[in-house]
Amino acid sequence: MSAANQSFSLRGLTSLMSGAGLLVMGLSGLVAYFMPQGRVAYWTDWHFLGLTKTQWGDIHIISSILFLVAAGFHLYFNWKPFLNYIKGKAAKVRGRKRELIITLAALVLVVAAGIKPFPPLSWITELNAFLKDSWVTSPSHEPPFGHAEELKLTVFCKKMGIPLSAATNLLSSRGLQGVSPQARLLDMARANRISPMELYAIIQPLETPLTPAAPAGHAFSAQEVEERFAGTGIGNKTLAGVAQASGQSPTAIQARLDRAGLKMAPQQTLKAAADANGLETPLEMLKAMLVDGYQPRR
Repeated sequence: MSAANQSFSLRGLTSLMSGAGLLVMGLSGLVAYFMPQGRVAYWTDWHFLGLTKTQWGDIHIISSILFLVAAGFHLYFNWKPFLNYIKGKAAKVRGRKRELIITLAALVLVVAAGIKPFPPLSWITELNAFLKDSWVTSPSHEPPFGHAEELKLTVFCKKMGIPLSAATNLLSSRGLQGVSPQARLLDMARANRISPMELYAIIQPLETPLTPAAPAGHAFSAQEVEERFAGTGIGNKTLAGVAQASGQSPTAIQARLDRAGLKMAPQQTLKAAADANGLETPLEMLKAMLVDGYQPRR
């Protein structure tokens, strides 16, 4: 019988759909494993094979659903053979108790490692974190705050202390198209084939501190640090930048870090240092830098 005369096979279709869903789900999952953190991906407008982080995530979700639906139909069409297979396997398993115990133990370990990581399974998630963080090769790759690219230019400029008229004039003078106070940073950036990070770099020299620098040698309390610096983009500053914003000497800050048992390289951002030291937030790192005797939360 020729291929043209063969009847349409739902069983064959579900098998092919299951395989296709599994293939795409595996590929998109692998991409998700090494792609940068969301805040970095959105700020730098990260792409892989021409697709954004959001698009890869959507592909992974849709292919997972496709695989589950196709697998459900496959089980429906093969229910009796499946039951016979299970019964046959159950009879064999009764004679392989050690293998069953090892399998169940491995399953429990995998679930437990997902809830509370421990070596060697935690190495998988640690490698994942390392690969994601490796995309940040410059402090500029970190946004000044979460989802900054989603804000309209007028709101972004207000939050960053940038004069709106000066920003629009500067962007227009650089030949950027679609510059408008009501346009989102991401939309303006994509219209000009640049990233929100690159757009911000153009207007960043116009930025003025929203919070005046503290007097030299000012004695901070933990509450004052939070009130003064939370939401100001302080997480992107280096040790020298923190010293300038807080009116503290780098030597005094380094001494507090040493007493708290914390490490921070000269070119490391506050956020990166907090992550490296296992602290709860960058603000906890900042409090340890500015408040005498402060013990940060981990």
